[in-house]
Amino acid sequence: MPISGENEKFTLTRCDTNEDWLAQRKLGIGGSDVAALMGLSPWKTPAQLFLEKTGRVEAEDLSDKPYVAFGNLMEPLIGDWYKIQYPKRTVRRVNAICKSIERPWAQASLDYEVKDPELGWGVLEIKTARSAKDWQDGVPLYYLTQITHYMQVTNRPFADVAVFFRDTCEFACYRVEYDPTDGDVVREAVDEFWNDYVCKGVMPELVGTTGEVSDLLSAHGTAVSDFKTTTDQEAIEAISAYQLAAEREKQAKADKTKATATLSNLIGDAKGIVTDVARVTWVRSVQKRFDVKRFAQECPDLYEQYTTEYVRNGGLRIKEL
Repeated sequence: MPISGENEKFTLTRCDTNEDWLAQRKLGIGGSDVAALMGLSPWKTPAQLFLEKTGRVEAEDLSDKPYVAFGNLMEPLIGDWYKIQYPKRTVRRVNAICKSIERPWAQASLDYEVKDPELGWGVLEIKTARSAKDWQDGVPLYYLTQITHYMQVTNRPFADVAVFFRDTCEFACYRVEYDPTDGDVVREAVDEFWNDYVCKGVMPELVGTTGEVSDLLSAHGTAVSDFKTTTDQEAIEAISAYQLAAEREKQAKADKTKATATLSNLIGDAKGIVTDVARVTWVRSVQKRFDVKRFAQECPDLYEQYTTEYVRNGGLRIKEL
């Protein structure tokens, strides 16, 4: 049985394996991508998403992460809880990717759809969260962008978010009705990112996170050409910023080391010290360390068997000309 709006507003793609699902995600913008491209995600920047969508780095497969596995196990239970709480609503499992007919790059991976007696068919999104702290004011913004995108793709007037909080083992449900103003903002951001950045191969502005550095290393792990000559002002400014930051970091590290030595000397054999402004604890413990150098010397064959290669980021070396 086709779901509401299928082949009218969107086409439906069912993926048999997780690999098929990951491959399909590369072909467009999914709901979980929206917060990242809008700069609202705590986990990924627009530049990182760009590298994934252009195939320069592989998106991390989170399927084996404990919290993801837990969420997958809990999904049908949360769905059943929702059905019990709202017996007058019809719930149907979707578990497929909806692709907009008007905007083929706009995709929505739906968990369930729900029919409200008054509003008709809407989206039912299942979540697990660490705690309710981030949900005190309603659905967090990075999830709100996701379900707004889902409502756009499927042309639904509302979305219910059923969530299970792991710290208290409590359930909750949040109703979000489609807001045209928010929808326009999300639509414009999605279309701009796909058409002006992904399709044209233009890198979005870098935020400057360790994740970006790591992904850039994955995309450019080996130098295949000699030095590039550039008069780009951006390069000049970045060199200056790098040198200033390196000097501040060096001085800050020296200041921290001196303060550490001073406090360690004041604490001595005690557990720590207490002042009018703070309590300082000197954490000390005896640990064992694996002697890799000795193991490589005494068991070279075994060492080689369990050694893997990786691209090491040796950092930048700047020499003024």
